[in-house]
Amino acid sequence: RTPEKQEAFRARMLQKIQQRSADEWMAQFIADGGIVAAAYQTTQEALDDPDIVANGHVRTMPDGSRQLGPLANLTNTPASPESGSPINQNVLPSWQPRQSATDSSASQPDVSGQSALPLAGVRVIELATIIAAPLGAAFLADMGAEVIKVEQVGGDPFRGMLSGLGAARVNAGKRSISVNLKSEAGLKIVMALLSEADIAIHNFRPGVPERLGISYEQVSAINPNIVYVQSNGYGPDGPGALRPSTHPIPGAAMGGVMYQMGEQLPADLQDIDGLKLWCSRLMRANELNPDPNTAVVVATSAMLGLAARQHTQRGQQVLIDMFGANASANSDDFLRYPGKPKRLLPDAQLQGLSPTYRLYPCANNSWVFLGLVSKRDKANFSAALEQAAIAAPDLADSAANVIANLTNLFADKDAKDWQQLLGHVGCVQADGLAPNEFWLNDAQVQHLNLTAKVEHPSWGPYKRHGPLVMFDGKRQPLGAPPLAGQHNAELLAELGYTEQQIAAYFSDGVLWQED
Repeated sequence: RTPEKQEAFRARMLQKIQQRSADEWMAQFIADGGIVAAAYQTTQEALDDPDIVANGHVRTMPDGSRQLGPLANLTNTPASPESGSPINQNVLPSWQPRQSATDSSASQPDVSGQSALPLAGVRVIELATIIAAPLGAAFLADMGAEVIKVEQVGGDPFRGMLSGLGAARVNAGKRSISVNLKSEAGLKIVMALLSEADIAIHNFRPGVPERLGISYEQVSAINPNIVYVQSNGYGPDGPGALRPSTHPIPGAAMGGVMYQMGEQLPADLQDIDGLKLWCSRLMRANELNPDPNTAVVVATSAMLGLAARQHTQRGQQVLIDMFGANASANSDDFLRYPGKPKRLLPDAQLQGLSPTYRLYPCANNSWVFLGLVSKRDKANFSAALEQAAIAAPDLADSAANVIANLTNLFADKDAKDWQQLLGHVGCVQADGLAPNEFWLNDAQVQHLNLTAKVEHPSWGPYKRHGPLVMFDGKRQPLGAPPLAGQHNAELLAELGYTEQQIAAYFSDGVLWQED
């Protein structure tokens, strides 16, 4: 659509939505079965969400209180938070990772001075798209795992979004094969890869792996030691199990958005300008968190599966979902007990949680963020002001007076000046470089080596994000993202296929490669 038609359609849609209640719309969306939608909930409301309850993400205690359940469902070695019995470390066999000629970490330069990264020798097969599960697999690659991304013919759809920048982030450090999994030959190739894997990661909805022939039962029959991580939107149990989901869904449903909005939404119906304003605020509050929250749980759950395999000498199915992951991201309020205080919420201007934990405007239309949590923080802040011959406001005064006095104080200087003076005691500039410029040009980022130079197969040299975890504080080797199907021939040759067979698979549409 042209921008004009797009905006006209959007206005009609927003006004139409106001003609029914959220409950009425959700009933219709759920009945349809194919519509991605969720009602916004607070974290306390999410504690009673039927999918959260059905998938074991909350536990009711004997006194009636409710608390967050286990991070992941390890089906053979489930968590028992009530028992509290530690594993005897003496019975754990020593870690002996599988050594393979295809181990990509073995050929990487030893930049860190370490003999190997922790996951060196671990092979991961990723059958996932878009962000959450692929990013989780990329975290494993950064820690030394060999990650093979299995893509559909045409590649992961995320490659066509955001000019490929997002796909470059979530696929860094992997090899790629693009194969028609619905063909007999394609399934045979994927099963051969899975037969030699330590970890499998997918984000299909329940029922899809079974139809494709790659369910846990089918894969474990040929590789009983595999850690099979299944990640989806709502979880495998409960009313939402088969419903589609995208990353804003758990953000809205698990309380994260309402928290960032201070649980303040207009009670009245809105005109079109009000609708656009509030929709933009809600989407901005929900834009970045849900997928990365889930990605961290994907990586963590895969490693939990490996740890359990060390103890039991067998693999298992590991079930996680975006609802549970984002419940964990709201763990500070994902509990209920008699006398529990209300979660501290942002103020009406969404500038902070308290007078000493908020944004303040400064001279020249600049801003600082003040983060004083403890009594010691406040004492250090006041001492730093007095050392600079600046009268320190009484931080024990009423909230309104503290805000007013700090507002007057910060109005006297530019945010950069305040950071130079008070950066060591919890006061930093809040309106500095935009994210892209920050990662490239911020002095602290450069000092900590939080970006890494790699060679993209199409773009040439570029800077990617550094690792989420560093070991011994040393820089570790990091990989670039592959093109879709870039390693088709290489991987099939490792499996024993001939050049003639590989060429025939390209001709028959079993394999595909990005130009």
